[in-house]
Amino acid sequence: MPSLALRQDCTGCGACAYRCPKHCIHMEADKIGVAYPRIDDSACVDCHVCEKVCPIITPNLLMETRKCYAAWNNDEDERSTSASGGIAIAIYQEALINGMVAIGASQNADWTVTHKVVKTPQELTPLKNSKYTFSSALEVYPRIQELLKVGKNIVMVGLPCQIAAVRSLFGEHTSLFLIDIVCHGSTPTLYLQQHIQSLEKMIGEKANRMSFRSPEKGTENYFFTLYNNRDEIIYAKRSIDGDSYNIGFHRAISYRENCYHCRFACPERVSDITLGDYHGLGKEKPCSYSEKKVSTILIHTNKGQQLVDLLITKGIIFAEERPISESVNGDAQLRRPSPKTASRYDFEKYISNYQGDFERAMGRVINMNRYRENRQRIKETPQRLIRKIMNLIRLDYIK
Repeated sequence: MPSLALRQDCTGCGACAYRCPKHCIHMEADKIGVAYPRIDDSACVDCHVCEKVCPIITPNLLMETRKCYAAWNNDEDERSTSASGGIAIAIYQEALINGMVAIGASQNADWTVTHKVVKTPQELTPLKNSKYTFSSALEVYPRIQELLKVGKNIVMVGLPCQIAAVRSLFGEHTSLFLIDIVCHGSTPTLYLQQHIQSLEKMIGEKANRMSFRSPEKGTENYFFTLYNNRDEIIYAKRSIDGDSYNIGFHRAISYRENCYHCRFACPERVSDITLGDYHGLGKEKPCSYSEKKVSTILIHTNKGQQLVDLLITKGIIFAEERPISESVNGDAQLRRPSPKTASRYDFEKYISNYQGDFERAMGRVINMNRYRENRQRIKETPQRLIRKIMNLIRLDYIK
């Protein structure tokens, strides 16, 4: 029998399920909503193709970063409604103008996120902005194969693990441009669905769409926002405001287990280009502009450089070359995976005890955090008082 990736390493990319010649591997969610492959032993013929295309068992060659840019879209409307500097949408638009096909993550009516093939500019809007939940690329693999077979050029934006899966499945193609994003982690969609259902019950109104980085609130402010069918905001909160989903995501509490062991959270990448928020701007080289709404572009291949050069030459984006180390040192996710914290261990216990009930589990985690914070304040208070008294005594002595 083939040995698939361990649960702590499996990214849920579905490459094994797609490539299995007997179709005996299926992606199934466990009791807490995390999708893993399951092999039907009765149909398996021990061909081990699944192991060969698994980007964890048979890793891709990681490529060093050649150049780094601080960049943004020169179309101010696109920039203001994009998660960062609007570089991904600029790449998509230019790809379509040049007869290419765009592939990116799009949210569905049931709040699941899947990768879609886009051929017209009118279809691009759903691919914009961040989706802080698990996204499935499994459905798009057959389309990629069909498009490559007829010689179509493709631009795909995805998580590093998804881009690794595409490389494992289809190899190196001159017509396949792969772009990964700087990723913190991926939260199971079941948690998002439960959270929205809970909010709808509290608000007394159904949500028609949602945003993880609302343009109305400023995409740099990370508001979890729900809209009704009249496109009115019916809910908007950040982590600091107590939104449990935002707390789970932005504090690295509710990710898939593999995200804490991610093999792609490093300066070397599997893509042609890496995109993300530019953190640490100006730390290693003087800079005349704010890092607000600025993207980092990391170049790893000649293909990637040619694509970015085209955008710069045509005036579609502003891009300034910066030290590679500035971007890498400024963003921990370019150096290591998200660490497991005490809150994560609490969440693992509660999500299992409550059979995948996200709201109950996160409620307990939030309460535990408050308890720890209050206990720490109590421990620190006497020391602060002593320091104040000693400072007063010292001042009196000096006088």
